[in-house]
Amino acid sequence: MLADISNILTFAVMGILFLFGVIVTVMARREHGSAAMIGMSGCILLLLGLAFDGFRSFVLYPQLGASIGVEAVTVTNLVSLLFNAGGTALLIWAVVARRKPQPAQPQGPVQPQQGPGWPQQPPYPQQPYQQQQQPGWQNPQQPPYGQGQS
Repeated sequence: MLADISNILTFAVMGILFLFGVIVTVMARREHGSAAMIGMSGCILLLLGLAFDGFRSFVLYPQLGASIGVEAVTVTNLVSLLFNAGGTALLIWAVVARRKPQPAQPQGPVQPQQGPGWPQQPPYPQQPYQQQQQPGWQNPQQPPYGQGQS
């Protein structure tokens, strides 16, 4: 009885987790592109594997009891392995999959937009500010603080 409750609780928690994964990846589809779709496929495959494991644990084994053979147990274990390994592999693939490129952020000072009727000005140069010195030119020496004032 206690084992059944713990199994049901385990299946419920994992089912909620995989459903949450499907929802999150669907919402992230626009931002992450194909990586989110791969992750969603992995969560769906894991959810199907969980449903298969629940069917196997609560329906198949209790109904067939001792009459189920070693071959049937082996086949159901292999099917469960395919669901779990495939879903996990898809989730790993989603982590390393290429994301959609993000738009480049503007660099340098931005020219304010001008309304109609204003004369158009050329854009600011896109070079970082650097103080360039002419050859032979030196910056004048500043006197120490508090000196040189009369």
